Amino acid sequence: MHWAEIWNATLNWVAHHPAVAYPAIFLIAFSESLALVGLLVPGTALMIGIGAFVGNGALSLPTTLSVAILGAIAGDGISFWLGKHYHRDITHFWPFNKYSGLLVSGESFFHRHGGKSVFLGRFVGPVRPIIPVVAGMLDMPLSNFLWVNILSAVGWAFAYIMPGVLLGSSLALVGAVSMRLSLFVLLLLLLIWSVFALSRKVFTWLGKLGPRGERLLLPLLCLSLVLAGWLFLGVLEDVVNMDPLVQADQSIYRFLQSLRTPWGDRIMVAMTELGDSLPNAAILATALLYFLLKRRYRIALYWCAAASGAGGLVQLFMWLLHRPRPIDIYQGLSAWSFPSGHTTMSVVIYSFLAVLLVRSFTAKWRWLPFAGAVGLPLLIAFSRLYLGAHWFSDVLGGLALGWAWAIFLGIFYLRRSEPPLPRTPIVAGFLCALLVVGGWHIQRRHTTDLARYQPQEQIQSFSLNDWQTQAWQKLPGWRIDFEGEQEQPLTLQWAGDPQMLSQQLQKQGWAVSSQLRFKQLLNFFIPHVELQQFPVLPQLAEGRQERLIMVRYRDDHRLLLRLWPSRFELRDANLPLWVGSLTCERVFSAAGLISLPVADRQDLPTMEELKGNLSPFSSLRVERSTSVGTAPEPHNAQVLLLWEKS
Repeated sequence: MHWAEIWNATLNWVAHHPAVAYPAIFLIAFSESLALVGLLVPGTALMIGIGAFVGNGALSLPTTLSVAILGAIAGDGISFWLGKHYHRDITHFWPFNKYSGLLVSGESFFHRHGGKSVFLGRFVGPVRPIIPVVAGMLDMPLSNFLWVNILSAVGWAFAYIMPGVLLGSSLALVGAVSMRLSLFVLLLLLLIWSVFALSRKVFTWLGKLGPRGERLLLPLLCLSLVLAGWLFLGVLEDVVNMDPLVQADQSIYRFLQSLRTPWGDRIMVAMTELGDSLPNAAILATALLYFLLKRRYRIALYWCAAASGAGGLVQLFMWLLHRPRPIDIYQGLSAWSFPSGHTTMSVVIYSFLAVLLVRSFTAKWRWLPFAGAVGLPLLIAFSRLYLGAHWFSDVLGGLALGWAWAIFLGIFYLRRSEPPLPRTPIVAGFLCALLVVGGWHIQRRHTTDLARYQPQEQIQSFSLNDWQTQAWQKLPGWRIDFEGEQEQPLTLQWAGDPQMLSQQLQKQGWAVSSQLRFKQLLNFFIPHVELQQFPVLPQLAEGRQERLIMVRYRDDHRLLLRLWPSRFELRDANLPLWVGSLTCERVFSAAGLISLPVADRQDLPTMEELKGNLSPFSSLRVERSTSVGTAPEPHNAQVLLLWEKS
């Protein structure tokens, strides 16, 4: 089960089990406000996540807010009672005796802000779960505490739940375009931000632990090795078994190719050239020469093992799998695609360099080399995707393999304590090699590589008779999203100019969908808007955008005909072939905040009416095979072929 399916299943479960969901919300709010316990409960993240459930319609917004407010009031109320009942004696009880410094900070905060501290403390992380205890210890009047407690709980619930509601509503909105695409982009941005934020927090925390933090570094690397290895094996399994990830490769490839621009090509070609063999060799040689001159032979040995091992693993998997690239740009063993050599080598070089330098930085800045070791390889990896040199699974596998190998060697290297390397000459040498050799390499190769990485689209052609008899089955039967999942059946194939279809359908009462405007998007946030006021949101099929959208309104729904280009054409008349879908949309309300049209999968329109509307054209109805797991249901298995009678 994929993460998008897990998300949908979770939404359905929460929606059908409110008797469990709402008490859980109460406990989360209660624990997040309870003395000291709130330090251990990630209340902010959990409440935003709960808000996302509300935004997707799984939970009631008024009930969720009410339950969260009551939990927050109860948590602070019990904390206040503890302080009021035990006064100073509470400092001798566990766990308060372990956090005496936090109590002192809470008292100082209370003395500075007085009664307002109960309200302010609800939103100030370090003192949040201790201020009510301090208020009780210092004999704040109960009546004053109660109204401030209630007011702060209301503000806290809105402040932490509403962003999640907006997030969930936004996902529901863009989900009409492609939910998995929106989640993919969201997770990608979250991943990049998390890498920098998490690395900084982890190394700051390790630095505060002193010698104990040094001992914890190896267990953290072991955990990272397990995660990287698990990711690589998972990608490898999908590639070998041709799982949905391989279908997603096609969608991501075509989508990125549709976004290419001349200036984008120049930037991404330069980025990918920084990951070529020559700049990598210059960095490796510069660092190795420095290690040898300084007689750091153990480091030099590990450095050579990192580079040679990574190169050997890439070549081994390419030789074993023989997976073709999206485009033909290399010869020999490098012609194969999995895993991405550029990605793997970049990850290993920069990541292992970060491992070597980790003890050279102070605790405050140790996160910096690791964050940098992730940033540049990710840019190089994206350039390989953008230029079509690799599939998404190739790049993902290369990232996982590179991280696993670099961490594996790093664990053995860090087991023995060595004098830290001087970071200034190493960083300076690395930058010089990258900028000087990399810059010279870009200047020398850029024109040639721009031609090498030009967009390539392989068009397959067949005769009209072949298309009508069996070749129509080569065209996609489903709209495939970015995760390789089937969204809507493609039940129409058209040979010719889409404008001819448009003109005929307009005679029959259909209309061309108007261009999406910002003003129309505001209608999503107005309850009870008529269906005609909603814009038609674009959708992607295998990474391509529609070239034609026709709409026909009925009482409570609308019919949409979408047409996408394909990679096929008719040889006889040199006509492109298009694939299309016919769907029904109805209005869906999310948490009472937004309304939007969504496809009704239970009410799929038949092709009879459409065929009648397009009677001037020749048509043929064919039956698609319904093999288990890949084909539509029996009533969706028919495909309508259309072409000009001439």
